[in-house]
Amino acid sequence: MNRRSILSIIGISPLALISSKIPANRALTDILIKRWVKSKEYTLAVFDTMPAATIEYSPSQDQLTFVQHFLHLGLINNFYFGILVDTKTYPDFSRLIEADFLIPRPDPINVFQPDFLEKREPEINKGLVLKYLNDTFNYVISCLEQVNDSSLAEGLSKEKPEFLSGHTNLDLILRGESHTAHHRAQAVVYLRSKGIRPPKYTPYNKF
Repeated sequence: MNRRSILSIIGISPLALISSKIPANRALTDILIKRWVKSKEYTLAVFDTMPAATIEYSPSQDQLTFVQHFLHLGLINNFYFGILVDTKTYPDFSRLIEADFLIPRPDPINVFQPDFLEKREPEINKGLVLKYLNDTFNYVISCLEQVNDSSLAEGLSKEKPEFLSGHTNLDLILRGESHTAHHRAQAVVYLRSKGIRPPKYTPYNKF
């Protein structure tokens, strides 16, 4: 008699046996953490591929610069995950931008409209932004470590700015990842337009 038949006789399905080995209430959140770790690695690699002297490159005056895309996604991730774990509520953007959980940005540059960094040595500016990206991704991952699977469906009624109304905790997490991918993809196009080969996607996203 094979193993499957024995399990069937005693009333234990193979699926149940497998699921019993997964830590209770953390299976999905642990997957989300793995995905965000990979997203961090790939995003940092894409940013670091642009030479320091050209991180403020933009295809047109109406578009964000290369570096603005990364400062923007870092700030937005800080917003979403701060809302996710903070016990306070933030009814509008003006309250959100003053939140205690915000990691100080390395430059007062506008991250919603075309703008430029303060005048510094290019290598210094690049290093400051790399640190900010690293810090904001680490913040995301630390927030995910504070939640569990049962809390992912919660948060719908928590007061948020209008542009995040109707979002559960899981919605905030997934929106953060899709938003990160959106801006990172634009940055990849910027690299291509400068004749620079971007990092390959797959090696940074395999487990």
